[in-house]
Amino acid sequence: MNVRLGIYEIFSRIVPGGFYIAAIYQFLAVLGLVSLDWQAINNISIISSIGLIIIAYILGEALDRFAVIWFRIFKKRGFSHRVLAEFKQSHQDRWNLDISDSEWPVMLAYIRTKSLELAGEIERHNALSIMLRNVSFGLLLMTISSAIQFFLVRNVSNFLLIIVLLLLSILIGREAVKFRRWFYEGIFQTTLAYRFDLENKVKPVQPAPKRNKEKQNE
Repeated sequence: MNVRLGIYEIFSRIVPGGFYIAAIYQFLAVLGLVSLDWQAINNISIISSIGLIIIAYILGEALDRFAVIWFRIFKKRGFSHRVLAEFKQSHQDRWNLDISDSEWPVMLAYIRTKSLELAGEIERHNALSIMLRNVSFGLLLMTISSAIQFFLVRNVSNFLLIIVLLLLSILIGREAVKFRRWFYEGIFQTTLAYRFDLENKVKPVQPAPKRNKEKQNE
């Protein structure tokens, strides 16, 4: 794994982990177990910040399996198969693609042997998809906490917050699907590009033959 991918991988855990921390804190506040102290948050020390980052990473890693379950609402079963089928259909007049969607890890490994930078660009879409699906699930947890608070206090503002959080969760979940599609398409397109023969496709223009000078002298 290259360093650039490692940065994206950490980012896809820490950012969602921050949403999980906020969701847990909100849930504890609804139950009356903690109180929101903005002054304490503003005066947080560097060591505490590092500790929160570590906790966010752990939560992002641990709760990803639950985010995958939530993500199935947006990414239906056989998603990679449909993406490959569309890709094959768009190139069926020029290429016979005898590949399966389950072979994408092998194709990605092949791309990695050719160019780590290019493979990192492709995997970036997957990392962003992982991040967004976790953020979407974190917003869902915050929606549930807001719903509990609404039934306890019957506040209109809480009801509006429920709608906003739920809409954001759905929209971000759909964005995660888009980046996952780009991930698969990047693998298939790059694999096809390695079979593209530029020597035969791109040729210099041959200069037109000169006219016989004798005709000009006639």
